[in-house]
Amino acid sequence: MKFSFEEKGQGKIIVLVHSYLWDREMWREQIDLLAKTHKCIAIDLPSHGSCLGKLPKNYCLEDLAKDIITFLEEKGIEKYHYIGLSVGGMLIPYLYEKVGNKIESFVMMDSYVGAEGAEKKALYFHLLDSIETMKKIPTAMAEQIAKMFFAVERKNSSNPDYVKFVDRLQGLSVEQLEDIVILGRAIFGREEKRESLKTITIPTTVIVGEEDEPRPPHEAEEMSHLFPNAKYIIVPKAGHISNRDNAEYVNRIFQTLFL
Repeated sequence: MKFSFEEKGQGKIIVLVHSYLWDREMWREQIDLLAKTHKCIAIDLPSHGSCLGKLPKNYCLEDLAKDIITFLEEKGIEKYHYIGLSVGGMLIPYLYEKVGNKIESFVMMDSYVGAEGAEKKALYFHLLDSIETMKKIPTAMAEQIAKMFFAVERKNSSNPDYVKFVDRLQGLSVEQLEDIVILGRAIFGREEKRESLKTITIPTTVIVGEEDEPRPPHEAEEMSHLFPNAKYIIVPKAGHISNRDNAEYVNRIFQTLFL
């Protein structure tokens, strides 16, 4: 996999992996902050942002983790901190199993490594099947999807992030949508990985928006108790994209962790 990415700053390395359906620009405020003292590498997932490619039908989260590891190894990166939001966080068990000695700390945001519940899985797979059939994301569906990501007061047209996100969903090409459907099925059909968190001994911070609808706080709290060495932080007035809904609060957390 040939990832597109942004590299900014100097110093110890922080790798950032964004949410499904977003891209590395999601991290703009955090990159600008952390790059003052660290080298930030923000990666675009396949067919997100500028990353183009063709995924095999059976692509899974373990494959994605392997591809990211290969990408980092090819760049000669030996040690790094890792921040992952949503699917980015779901990769943490796989990354640790394969290269745990290279990772200095984890930040898991708005994520969950348990298997998807039956009701949510059915909803998400129905949306993916519809996208695959229509080969587009029409306006009504784009708005339905967008509302899952934001805090209550920000899931409307007065929020520039919401407007841009809806527009981006509608502008995805047929080729991008093919990979997005494959990756979506990998995410929402993921295997159960909660038990593996008990083996992750490096410092970990579990962060969740208090209004996160897809990945509610009780899931994050559950996982924080499974890690042997984890902090648990709730971001007020934030939904699934907590770093966008309340960037100032998240940046204060990152200042404590890294600066």
